[in-house]
Amino acid sequence: MNKPICLMHFSDVHFGVENYGRFDPQTGLNTRLIDFRDALISAIDKALEAGVEIALFTGDAYKTRDPSQTHQREFAACIRRLTEQGVPVVLLAGNHDVPNTRGRANAIEIFAALAGDIVHVMDRPQVKRITTRGGSTVQIAGLPYLTKSSQIARGDASEMGVADTTDAVVKKYSAVIASLVRECREEPDLPTVLMGHFSVTNATIGATQASYLTNEPQVPIGDLATPDFDYVALGHIHKFQDLNRGHHPPVVYCGSIERIDFGERNEAKGCVLVDLSRGNAPYRFVEGNARPFIEIDVDLTRGEGDPTNRVLEAIVAKDIRSAIVKLTYRINSADAPLLREPEIRAALSDAFLVVSIHKDVVRDDTRDRSRVLRESLDPIAALGSYIDTRETLRPRKEELLALARALAAEGSEPA
Repeated sequence: MNKPICLMHFSDVHFGVENYGRFDPQTGLNTRLIDFRDALISAIDKALEAGVEIALFTGDAYKTRDPSQTHQREFAACIRRLTEQGVPVVLLAGNHDVPNTRGRANAIEIFAALAGDIVHVMDRPQVKRITTRGGSTVQIAGLPYLTKSSQIARGDASEMGVADTTDAVVKKYSAVIASLVRECREEPDLPTVLMGHFSVTNATIGATQASYLTNEPQVPIGDLATPDFDYVALGHIHKFQDLNRGHHPPVVYCGSIERIDFGERNEAKGCVLVDLSRGNAPYRFVEGNARPFIEIDVDLTRGEGDPTNRVLEAIVAKDIRSAIVKLTYRINSADAPLLREPEIRAALSDAFLVVSIHKDVVRDDTRDRSRVLRESLDPIAALGSYIDTRETLRPRKEELLALARALAAEGSEPA
């Protein structure tokens, strides 16, 4: 039996996303570009350590279709880490790589012009047979993102509703996949991978993407889960998942390489390594060093104790040293003046970046000390009412009231 081929599957790098970034004076780069670059380098280095023989990138190299020269330079440098070790790289065009105007170059095709012997670009449906670093041959069927405008004639589109247009694009995907399958059957003994950048039915979409992936064409899983393919490498959805778990072939979204925002804070990020052979493709998800996003949410409207200390305890419970942090706390209006905000900010100083400290003040007349003070004719009685609500003060109530009475008496004596 031939030795399995070690394959790297990575996707959705999105160089150019700068949410929660700032200028780094040492490099002149945005800190988020550094994060995305370092996350990709980490994944590539782990793949090289594992003996990767071919790397498949399933789309969306950049945030925009017109990346800056800086973003292109950084992405190219990452890909070169693979090619310098003799690892061929296949780049598939995603929706962020495809231009709006017909005839314009897409964002990744320059790699084929510069390094066509080892970097292969798939910006149209096609099948390629590629020799790996170890000398084996892998059959790659590539299906890049199909835009609605490119698949439907202008006259037809003007007469079709949104649902009809989406259905028409899904049928186009299915027809193209069937055509790729027929071509792959010409070499039935080769290990075969389908690369795609599109949505698939029943895929789990994270909170970040759910806000904008509306009316998205969804390819039926049955079109992909065919024994003609040994592994289906997908991009576009940022959450790692296998849509055909426990069955052959694996239909895998490897997910994005780095977190975009807090909507992805609980998603693991990295790449997938596959041991590919004909009829078998066990894989493992390899987590990278993505920047942690941490939300700290503290409810101070119930329970007793010093509210500042409770917030500090919640902060200490998280490892914020390299994280992008958002803090939210809810507090009764009467307790808000008791918070020592400088201490809270100092406790957050170890974070990579504090996005916000949001104070949600809850108006509660039943516990509003200011109301007591406004309506009470007796300041001592108002103080006693306040002490009754504080667990730490109640044991000293009589002592504190005695001191208060003494101060009041002293203040009332004639000068």
